[in-house]
Amino acid sequence: MRGMIYKDLCLFFKGIDKVVLAVLGGLLVLLWYKSGAYAGMLFSFALDMMVGLLHLTALEKEEKTAWRSYQRTMPVGVGKVMAGKYAAVLLTAPVSVVGAVVSNLAAFAVYRTFWPEVLGLSVAAAIIVPPVFALFSLPFYYWLGNRIAQFTSLPLAFLLFYAIKNFEDGWWTVADLGAPGSLLLMGMPALAGMFLLSLALSAAGYCRRK
Repeated sequence: MRGMIYKDLCLFFKGIDKVVLAVLGGLLVLLWYKSGAYAGMLFSFALDMMVGLLHLTALEKEEKTAWRSYQRTMPVGVGKVMAGKYAAVLLTAPVSVVGAVVSNLAAFAVYRTFWPEVLGLSVAAAIIVPPVFALFSLPFYYWLGNRIAQFTSLPLAFLLFYAIKNFEDGWWTVADLGAPGSLLLMGMPALAGMFLLSLALSAAGYCRRK
């Protein structure tokens, strides 16, 4: 199973190409220009969304290489295959967390304004958002295919951009959302339950497509 996780992680990082970096660079410049001291947090939100979407990109690359046909020859059950993919999702959390910390520290260096609660919310979102993207889209991928899975992720992307816009326009503040630590603690049990349900649905869809 470690080999399966390693393969999924390699596909994830290979998905970080010039297009992804160009999109993130454009967002960074735009947010830095419009969002002031909130720029670091809002950029980290965009990075969280990109990390979630990169897991779909990894699945698409896997499908193009006909990996599943080879995988059927291996003594690895469906449970381990799915557990490996979801473990890879969790193991990429440091990417978004490091992005949240670095972008907020960069905003502090530019604007000389540091709010611990803003950093806390950025880190909480970095831990929660990418797995939510994955657990929502992976069952659609295994049941209905990659294109449908990409479309189903659009509402989640819209919600993130809606949050970014409200912070930019001053309609929301971090104080309105409560303590980030409490938000994370309240969200983790629900996230764990959804994660297990998503894994079960993905495994059923994988068996159906075999």
